Amino acid sequence: MTEITIPKYGLVQDVKPHYVYTIKVLSDGYQECVERRYSAFHAFHRELRKSISTPPFPSKRIRCSQPKVLEQRRAGLERYLQTVFKIEGGYKQVMEFLGLKYQPSHKIDVKYQRPVFHMISEHIPSKNKHEKRLCLPDIITDGVLKALYG
Repeated sequence: MTEITIPKYGLVQDVKPHYVYTIKVLSDGYQECVERRYSAFHAFHRELRKSISTPPFPSKRIRCSQPKVLEQRRAGLERYLQTVFKIEGGYKQVMEFLGLKYQPSHKIDVKYQRPVFHMISEHIPSKNKHEKRLCLPDIITDGVLKALYG
């Protein structure tokens, strides 16, 4: 499973000072960090909305560079990337935007999540005779039952 976050931002003192956002991608034991300006995010958004329905994008105009305002923009950009990541085809486009290696076999949206606790009882008839039931190891089931029912 891949996780994408924007943990921080920083001011770059250049001819024209600007902020960059650090995007962190965690996937199967490796971590990549990439920095992008807001203007790069905005260009990505404009291009992306030509092909898919995009989520809300943080406002381009900010009136001041107070930490609270910059933190709101960082959080908005993070939500935007996370939402696009989950859209069909969005993962590939985000990885290309970040200049990272695209993994075609990657699965971001799991259709079925195995239950954390699933109790099997012979007294409850199955609706489907061919239904496969998932079980947790006995030690976990025993511990949970003991904790719940003494």
